[in-house]
Amino acid sequence: MHAPDPARAPLQALLQFQATAVAAGDDAGSAPSAGVAALAAFAAWCQQHARGHVWTEAELGGWARVSQALLMSEAAQPVVPLQKGPGLGPLVHDIALLLRAEGVHEDEAVELDLAIRWWEGARRAGLPVDPDFGACWQAIEWAALMQHLQRLSAGAGTAEAEARLLAAVAKVALRYSPLKPLLRLLPAQPGGEVGAGYTF
Repeated sequence: MHAPDPARAPLQALLQFQATAVAAGDDAGSAPSAGVAALAAFAAWCQQHARGHVWTEAELGGWARVSQALLMSEAAQPVVPLQKGPGLGPLVHDIALLLRAEGVHEDEAVELDLAIRWWEGARRAGLPVDPDFGACWQAIEWAALMQHLQRLSAGAGTAEAEARLLAAVAKVALRYSPLKPLLRLLPAQPGGEVGAGYTF
């Protein structure tokens, strides 16, 4: 399946931006991580929505493992100038934002098509992307999940938007074992089950 034309233009713009930045030597290599603060804010948000439930020792331990996994994934990413964001950040930040920004609801097969096109273009442009697409896809998903946690803790705006973000978080947490403890901590939402989706 090929990505529809409306999605290709921002993808090409992102690749052009990143390739130009790397060619100009703008990949400075290090930047302060906002991940710790973002995760702390999300934990506080969860507690506020827990209706009086205090996390048990097991839940606290599960959250610590999830946090460590997410922070390690973020730290493993090369740091590059961001097209959309403050200064520098992880290489996959912008593609994660492009694929799963609020209001973007692509079929996952289309997401994969776009991600593969970005990955192939990034390799051709000499970006420091992971040579294994499976590892790259996981990094994209985890970066998108971090962005969703940040949006939830900042206030999603409407109950419908919050429900969509929580469903997206649960879907990613369900498919990756290190993130599954997160499922026990999310505020309960009405609705059906989420599918596991694609892993490689």
